[in-house]
Amino acid sequence: MRDDYRKIIIRRIIHQGQADPTDESLNASPINRWAFYLTLIPVVIVVVVLGAFFFSIVLALFAAVAAAVSARLWWLRRKFRQSMAASAEQGNGIIEDAEIIEIREDDKKNRGHR
Repeated sequence: MRDDYRKIIIRRIIHQGQADPTDESLNASPINRWAFYLTLIPVVIVVVVLGAFFFSIVLALFAAVAAAVSARLWWLRRKFRQSMAASAEQGNGIIEDAEIIEIREDDKKNRGHR
C-alpha cells in the first residue's frame, strides 16, 4: 500500500512541470539523431566481426578436442581388438564347446563303497 502512494506522488511531480526523461529523445534534433546512427553503425559492425571471430575460434577448439577424443577412442578400440586377437591365438580365448559335469556328494560316496 505504501508503494502505491509513492508512485502517485512521483507521477504528480513529473506532470507539474519537470521534464519527463522519455520526452528528451523526442525533442532531439535530426542532426543529433543522424550523428547517433552514424556512430552506431560502425560500432555494430565491429561487434559483429569480433563476435564472428571469437565464434570461429571456439568452433575450431571444439573441433580439435572432438578430433582428439575420437582419435583416442579409435586407438583404444584398436588396442583392445589386437589384445583379443592375440589372446585367442594363444588359446586363452573364449571356450566355444564346453560340457558341464555335475557330481553330487551322494554319488561320490556310492562309488567309493562299491
